Amino acid sequence: MNTIGITTGNLKKNSTGMGTYSFQIIERLKPDFDIEIIKHPDGDPIDGCRIVDHNIIPGPYWYYSWSKSLTLAKRSLKKVDILHNIGQYPISPSISKKYAITIYDLIPILYPSYVTPFYAMQSRIYLPNILRKASLILSISEYTKKDIVGKYHVDPDKIHVTHLGVSDHFHPSTQSEIRSLRKKYNLINPFILFVGAIEPKKNISTIIKAYHKIRQKNSDIDLVIAGKKSWKYQEVFSLVDSLKLNENVHYLQFVPYEDLPILYSAASVFVFPSNYEGFGLPPLEAMKCGTPVIVSNKSSLPEIVGSEGIMVEPDNFEDLAVKIQTIFTDESIQDEHIMYNLTRSKEFTWERCANATKDAYNAIL
Repeated sequence: MNTIGITTGNLKKNSTGMGTYSFQIIERLKPDFDIEIIKHPDGDPIDGCRIVDHNIIPGPYWYYSWSKSLTLAKRSLKKVDILHNIGQYPISPSISKKYAITIYDLIPILYPSYVTPFYAMQSRIYLPNILRKASLILSISEYTKKDIVGKYHVDPDKIHVTHLGVSDHFHPSTQSEIRSLRKKYNLINPFILFVGAIEPKKNISTIIKAYHKIRQKNSDIDLVIAGKKSWKYQEVFSLVDSLKLNENVHYLQFVPYEDLPILYSAASVFVFPSNYEGFGLPPLEAMKCGTPVIVSNKSSLPEIVGSEGIMVEPDNFEDLAVKIQTIFTDESIQDEHIMYNLTRSKEFTWERCANATKDAYNAIL
């Protein structure tokens, strides 16, 4: 049985989209491969896998130091048949005979203002070499593959698209569960929902402007933002304050995994007008819970919602407001999209993602 070394670093199960993907895939790889997890002590272990805790002194750019220090361990890492850089760390391909990397997006290259200056600089320096020398590139969407080929002229045959999946943890909740969650988070009114990190690329300002327009006619609708503060989040809070929406915008911060399906189910509509996504798990999770979903028509999001999905230009808050209002007022359209989303979401499974990953591995072994 071949051995796959997977560099999970500090990733934790279900805490981020990257963490969710990594742990879902690894669980499904275990029956077919010997898995060795190379992680930081802060990262989660995985039962049934050999664990290598590769430590480094904590610091502001620990992930960079951790990645670079792995080069010193190249002798032991060369023992694996494939080294899979699953966290898009700046790890040199020279440390393994067969090197695979998952690319989530090229945001630090194409939109450096959306990330920290250090992350953008590090990506500009190391990513071209990694992509050129990697034996295998796993892309989480066709759009990301297109970006890689367009920017770096990588051979398309070296890039395997493995769309992410959504687990059965996400499903429509009962009315009893929804009532309990509303009480827990003090959500009395019908609400519009956004789930994701509070950062510029998520384009939350468009949601707030659309919500402000809606409230001019519907004062009994609230807005719920569920996600941790990430990068340049202050402008979101400033906009809410300037539009005098503080009493009606609920910040839930990080919502526990067990509560997420109920939160999606409780929402009247889920909105995600992101400027750029390598994939975008929250819209898919909301779809699986039977919630009407509106996304931007940019990057990979059309791949998720499909041709019948509801899409808007990311900065067109007036159109977003109209589409939200339509869902609130037209039950036939609401029901139509609930059924469509439930059907569409069945096309994205972690089993399919894992099988595509296995096929990609076998192509280079």
